[in-house]
Amino acid sequence: MRNYVLDAHTHTLACGHAYNTLLELIEAASQKNLEMICLTEHAPELPGAPNALFFANYRVIPGKIKNVKLLKGIESNIMDVDGNTDIPMNYLDCIEIRSASLHTPTFKPLSKNENTSAVLGAIENPEIDFICHLGNPNYELDYEAILQQAKKDNTLIEINNASFFVRKGSKPNCSWIANRCKELEIPIIIGSDTHFASDIGDFPYVDQLLNDVSFPDELIINLETKRLIDYLEGKGRKLFADPRDAARELFS
Repeated sequence: MRNYVLDAHTHTLACGHAYNTLLELIEAASQKNLEMICLTEHAPELPGAPNALFFANYRVIPGKIKNVKLLKGIESNIMDVDGNTDIPMNYLDCIEIRSASLHTPTFKPLSKNENTSAVLGAIENPEIDFICHLGNPNYELDYEAILQQAKKDNTLIEINNASFFVRKGSKPNCSWIANRCKELEIPIIIGSDTHFASDIGDFPYVDQLLNDVSFPDELIINLETKRLIDYLEGKGRKLFADPRDAARELFS
């Protein structure tokens, strides 16, 4: 097993169908010696998800808790064949990392061309950093077109550990995606898609898949926090914001 130091895809009670608080996720991450996690709460259009003000108020959450760095993010829903998402644009500056996904409650599977168009539109959006769980067999996709566009637009591709037991039938697609990302030298980012704290930072199925296709470590974002920080800062993001810092300056 590789030494993974960050988890890019996690959820809390706030999403309506996960079972732990943020502090419980942080505690589990700390016990597993993770250096960083990304809170990627579901965006508002998914049933049960928090409203836009939840993301606006991310600013009150410290950027580091119990020695675990925290990126405050979102898993947005791809809403239509043009790839539009439900990211609360008024509060974009509060959201440090942004992913996009196809979810059946917000985008019913359509034809291969329509599904692919939806994903391509999200990839072309410069506000989107990575595309989640593309291996989902519910959606027929043109993976070659998607990966070529991801390389062109410098968009990361997620390999989702939960897909192997939640989205049954994902393994062949994930294997093809990983192998083609290796050939195209597209960096991947790994998410546990944690909905229960014990899963955080655990990627056994992804790790085995990467071994099977001889995936190079230098293309795996999760092996160094600097890789993700550099990627996001290169897009102009201000990370680990804490409004208390400005207040401290007033009283220094």
